[in-house]
Amino acid sequence: MSLNSDSVKDETRNNDETWLKEALLFIPNFMKLMYRLMKDERVPKADKVLLGATVAYVLSPVDFLPDIVPFLGKLDDLLLLALTTKRLMDSVEHEVLLSYWDGRRDLLEITENIINLAVSFIPPGIYRKLIKKVENPGKKDRDFIDVEYEIK
Repeated sequence: MSLNSDSVKDETRNNDETWLKEALLFIPNFMKLMYRLMKDERVPKADKVLLGATVAYVLSPVDFLPDIVPFLGKLDDLLLLALTTKRLMDSVEHEVLLSYWDGRRDLLEITENIINLAVSFIPPGIYRKLIKKVENPGKKDRDFIDVEYEIK
């Protein structure tokens, strides 16, 4: 690999890290979205359980990457919030999600960017544990959402 391609990779990674650091500012918006959706009667009960578990994880001082670890400590929270939001996009009407979203209106784009970029920073073992947290709680075969957003 040439020095030039290494510097391009480093620059890309730095840009991704900068974008994710800015995306950390969306955590309060995602938390408000989760809380508001938990109170909405149009959200299925199984999804409300997932919302409650996600909020509890983010608020808990004990998680897979402790919040004391700079950047990564909050990145796992952000990734879980994005994965949960993506999961809800399959079961809750888009208008309902947007009606509770206080951030920019491009919720889908933000969610996809967070998921795509965070997986390159989060250790694979932690990512797998977060995926398990977003498993579909209503099914025995435990469908889950992965980075390609497919139900497997």
